[in-house]
Amino acid sequence: MKRVARVAAIALVLMLVFALLGWMMMPRWDSRPYTDHIDVSSSEPAIIPAHASIAHEGRYPTRETQLSIDIGNGKALSAILREPVGAAGPRPACLFIHGSGTSGAEDFGDIANAMASAGIVTLVPAKSSDDYTVLHRDYPRFASEYGRAFDTLLGIRGVDRSHAGIYAESEGTWIATILASQRHDIAFAALTSAPVFKGREQMAVAMSTYAHEAGAPKPVIDDTLKLLSLDYRPFGLQYADFDADHYLESLTMPILVSYGVYDTAMPIEQGAQRIMQVAQRNGNHDVTVRYFAGNHQMRAGRGLFAPGLPLADGYTQALENWVNGVASGAVASGWATPQVAGVKPNQQFAAPERTNSGIIGSLGVLFGVMLAGPVLLALAFLLGIVATIRAGVRERDGLVRVRGRYVSLRSAPAAHDTGRQRYANVSVAEPCWSMGLSALVLSLLVYGYLSAVGAAAVFALTPAPHMFGIGWHMLQVLTVVVVVVFAWGMESLWAKRGRIDGIRRAICVLVIAAVLCIFLSLAFWGLFGL
Repeated sequence: MKRVARVAAIALVLMLVFALLGWMMMPRWDSRPYTDHIDVSSSEPAIIPAHASIAHEGRYPTRETQLSIDIGNGKALSAILREPVGAAGPRPACLFIHGSGTSGAEDFGDIANAMASAGIVTLVPAKSSDDYTVLHRDYPRFASEYGRAFDTLLGIRGVDRSHAGIYAESEGTWIATILASQRHDIAFAALTSAPVFKGREQMAVAMSTYAHEAGAPKPVIDDTLKLLSLDYRPFGLQYADFDADHYLESLTMPILVSYGVYDTAMPIEQGAQRIMQVAQRNGNHDVTVRYFAGNHQMRAGRGLFAPGLPLADGYTQALENWVNGVASGAVASGWATPQVAGVKPNQQFAAPERTNSGIIGSLGVLFGVMLAGPVLLALAFLLGIVATIRAGVRERDGLVRVRGRYVSLRSAPAAHDTGRQRYANVSVAEPCWSMGLSALVLSLLVYGYLSAVGAAAVFALTPAPHMFGIGWHMLQVLTVVVVVVFAWGMESLWAKRGRIDGIRRAICVLVIAAVLCIFLSLAFWGLFGL
């Protein structure tokens, strides 16, 4: 009973210590539901100028021309120019800026062609892929390259230079705001699926929503917040802290903000409200907001990247009418339709105002902690192999080495003591391997579970109801079991501490350190939470 009490006491202390560490690793912010919903004045997303006659979609046949745009340093980007055939007079024009999911000149073809058929000249340049990776994205450089493309558009015959603007999607809206801060000849900005906030703030909305819709329990949703609060500098990813607020101040021209209500990646209500607030603070009241029954790509479906989906109903018509209306002189009071209209949105989570971390503040430190456990266990295993080889060398056909020579276990008392010591050391090492292997298996199960949740969230896979919740509770129970195994092993090693030789002592120390590192990483992921 005394041994059971000691094991229980050790396990309880370990649970409390790592629960406290897990709490200290929580970021000092939380993902909260969004409640300040935007007021949608009409369910109809159409945009109609009050006092102007404008061309509508399909009025003109279109013509496509392949171009090459010089972006400097001996590099050029392909581009597709689309023009309305037979449209009289200088025409409004629009440059397209890619988001993270598109990059070719052939992208935006249906949108650009529809706009051209309504009398708007459109130019879609390819996006340079140089040094564009998951870890690094140079938005100022992209703004410079798109600036070259905008100059090309202004030089096209038949373009009204005073009514040329930009269309940007998703990540491209950050590039668009930089471009707008650098020049004052952008007549309008159509921003679609705009993140608006800093990368990690916007991702807090996306990942919280993805994980929630996949059925993940709250501790796993909290794990995404921990990841988003970390310092990524050792790995790049500085663009996660792109100063969106600073460049948002540059949007002084008429703005059209469009979101799909099925878009779970963007702050679809909070973003529109932020743009309107910043614009109004700067004296710009020409902001129009529209919501469509579409996804992040403004396609008529809920799949984030599903190919072949048609555009959301009324999207291109509203876009064309707005551009042509702006070109005809319509201002804030010049529309026959309300400022905010369309399908009623429902943003689930709010973008946080700050994302400071807990006691683990770096992705590099987290990776170090996660790798330390397996690495230390591997070292202990190698030492175990060395110990086995060493014992094999010292024992030949039932002999052990005593005082410089091999003697039989049956003929030398000292040999009996040496043999007993060897087997005692083996029995001492057994708790070490039980502790280490059980902790390693648990960590693999946890990382497998988190990977499954991540895959379900990103690819919009919906498992059986409550499956992830049940799995999380099972992992918590297994964590308690492994802690008890570790406590039992520690108690056993303490009782036999006088019979552990040098190499096996080193093995046990490595295993104990490995298990504690594994427990620390599990504490980060919330396994010790109440």
